[in-house]
Amino acid sequence: MYDVTIVGYGPVGAVLAALLGAKGRKVLVVERDTSIYPLPRAVHMDHEVFRLISLVNADEAVMAISRPTASYDFETADGDLLMGFVPPLELAPTGYPWSSIFHQPTLEKAIRADVARHPNVEVRLGVEFVSYDDSGSDGVRVIFSDDPQNPVETKYLVGCDGGRSPVRRQAGIGMDDLDFNEPWVVVDVLLKEGMDVLHKASRQICDPQRPVTSIPIGHGRHRWEFMLLRDEVDQDMTAPQKLESLIAPQLPDGVTMADIEVERSAVYTFHGVFAERWRDGRVLIAGDAAHQMPPFMGQGLCSGVRDAANLAWKLDAILSGHASDALLDTVQPEREPQIRFITETAIGMGQVVCTHDPEIARARDAEMCAGPREERISGMPGLPPVESGGEETLNAGLPLAKDAGLDAAAVYQPILIVRSKEDAPDDAGASKVPGLHIAWLEGEGALHDPDGLLAEQLADADALLARPDKIIFGTGNANDLLAGFNQYLNA
Repeated sequence: MYDVTIVGYGPVGAVLAALLGAKGRKVLVVERDTSIYPLPRAVHMDHEVFRLISLVNADEAVMAISRPTASYDFETADGDLLMGFVPPLELAPTGYPWSSIFHQPTLEKAIRADVARHPNVEVRLGVEFVSYDDSGSDGVRVIFSDDPQNPVETKYLVGCDGGRSPVRRQAGIGMDDLDFNEPWVVVDVLLKEGMDVLHKASRQICDPQRPVTSIPIGHGRHRWEFMLLRDEVDQDMTAPQKLESLIAPQLPDGVTMADIEVERSAVYTFHGVFAERWRDGRVLIAGDAAHQMPPFMGQGLCSGVRDAANLAWKLDAILSGHASDALLDTVQPEREPQIRFITETAIGMGQVVCTHDPEIARARDAEMCAGPREERISGMPGLPPVESGGEETLNAGLPLAKDAGLDAAAVYQPILIVRSKEDAPDDAGASKVPGLHIAWLEGEGALHDPDGLLAEQLADADALLARPDKIIFGTGNANDLLAGFNQYLNA
């Protein structure tokens, strides 16, 4: 019997498999496609998720082909700035750029390479999910297309199988639609040799004649997204003549259609939807199977990776006997509020962009351009803290600042940080949290904290406890934190 069976081997399923594999869990991953989709889909990654993929040894490969976001500008049809977001130049507390543009196939290849290091993880490609039976008390029987006469037996089944999720559908889980459904044609192009970017800023061109997104993916790639007009038909939008009519007006001076090659074009409907439940007994869903959002915040893939990081350590704790099965009931309450914030913010941004009415657009432009330009520019939109499971103490729910040595030593384990070695709890206290890694800020063997970021997160407390997914559980007294975390595991 497998510990966990994962349907879907995109970034979310792959991260989940890699994290569980590193914990020694017996995992089966099933994917209907036979290889990685070769073209970029998601193109944005924030600093926190960059740090999370370092847990599966994918950060260096992605860093080599990524580039920090220069700015994210919303412009009128005439090029006036409505609002703009400029990431700080310095690295985030997690040790990575605040916002990066990256190449998704490179990410997936790197994660799958990490999965391949674990002999306890089996991957079956070119295989489709058929159905499951969870009527047994100790697991789930799953039928796959490659051997329908011999169901797979697994303790838990996780659907990381995308927006149409067959696993979610069989579980009978409904969807909550936030009433944002806008069709766009997405076009990825290759630039001629020697041409790196067309422009540095990511741009939302809020033209009521046709809203356009323009994203410099870098390393010789560029993406445009063109909103469909009301009378346009999906299949007409990817015809070569139509694509040329859309792209040519967007090219900067001196660049022609001969300088680019269309790599991919497809029509997508940007949605804002949530699954009503993310768990049905021993069956769970994550990533696009659980939630979908418009792309205006660039947080779709990021949110799915956060799901995987939240879920993997909880499954491991349950399977090892250190936590109650009820711990899985915390996944949706912890993750959904942040994702709803992201989705509602993205919908708000989309409503700025997605208007075809010239009068509404003129009123929008007049209102948003009323103040000085510098007042319309800010840093990248921040995300609210997540529910950590502990008490609402200082910094609870925020990502732990990074120390390279600490990340290398603890990897995907809970971390307790105290002021000095003498402040560490005794063995009895530490044993309440299996796998606990203890570190300190002062004295021999102390953490390297040159910018004082960990000390700042500790503040005036005696101790800080972080979960394996690098979310701060809470700050306070060390023994109280450990007792509280043990109670959280076994509630």
